[in-house]
Amino acid sequence: MIDDLLRSAVRDLADESYTPSGIASRAMAQGHRIRRNRRTAAVAGALAAVLAVTVPFVVLRDPAVRPEPLPAATPMIVRPTFDRGEVFRGPGGARLLGFSEGVENFVLDPENGYRRLPTADTPFDPSPDGRHVAVGRAGQESLQILDLRTGDYWKTPVAATSDVTWSSDGSRLLVTHDDGYSIIEPATRWSVTHRVASAQLPCPILCSFTWSAGTTEVASPRSVSRGDEKTEVSGLTIFDADSGEPLRDLPIKGAPTGPNPWSADGRWVLVNENPRSSGQLRIVEIASRRETARFTAVWAGFLPDGTVLAQHGGDLTRYGIDGTVLEKMELPAGLRGRGLTFGF
Repeated sequence: MIDDLLRSAVRDLADESYTPSGIASRAMAQGHRIRRNRRTAAVAGALAAVLAVTVPFVVLRDPAVRPEPLPAATPMIVRPTFDRGEVFRGPGGARLLGFSEGVENFVLDPENGYRRLPTADTPFDPSPDGRHVAVGRAGQESLQILDLRTGDYWKTPVAATSDVTWSSDGSRLLVTHDDGYSIIEPATRWSVTHRVASAQLPCPILCSFTWSAGTTEVASPRSVSRGDEKTEVSGLTIFDADSGEPLRDLPIKGAPTGPNPWSADGRWVLVNENPRSSGQLRIVEIASRRETARFTAVWAGFLPDGTVLAQHGGDLTRYGIDGTVLEKMELPAGLRGRGLTFGF
């Protein structure tokens, strides 16, 4: 554009005759016009650049125009293989401690993989640390503890039952009876049984005792039966594990369920509204009684990091406290349809 203006100015000077001072004035005028045009072009370019940046920003800032939310991330489904000679790990690194296959039971031997228990050892429940297995032996009335390191059996003075729960560290075993509970310590071969008076027994029908957070307190639901298929839970009663004395009541409307229903910090609990059925489980904050998640599972338990591992059908899922799916794993064919016990 500037070159065209210069050529036009030269032609004008050539076509007309001016005095020296007129020529100078004419040249100065043309120079002013050229500078004005350059400034105009520069300002127009700068304005266009500013508008290109600010107009989209103004549009996005318009409260009537809202950006679309990003879709929630879908966790990748893991499909591992299973080898009996190796340790199998589920989501969150949870170790498979044992599994049932028909009438045969297998437990984890960290050095040799999964080994078969004698067929007389049924039912069975491995400790979370992988050291002991609680078994009921055919023809024996008392519960027995198998030491997986030595192969020795300890015949406890506690009556055999299938309702047993290990503490999260594997040091103590909690056994539920119709009228109370027993505590067993395999390392010291110590045990104690507490019969709870019917007036203090919070559950009029058989309800499982579970460990509260830690190894010093146990919990039982206070329930009211509303019929053959419906049992309502009005709260929980906490007992001192060693003395059997009731300590306090918690207004949590649900029965703790699963192999490790209490979080390690004692803030959260996994509950089932109906102790007689399984399926819909809830994560409840103890202090506020606020439900933060609900999901379907045949069993679930807290992992040490505060997340929850659950099984539903042929899938293992790790949930966050708010119910967010963090990991999902399809069980390999060798473990589908088996009774599984994981370490928490």
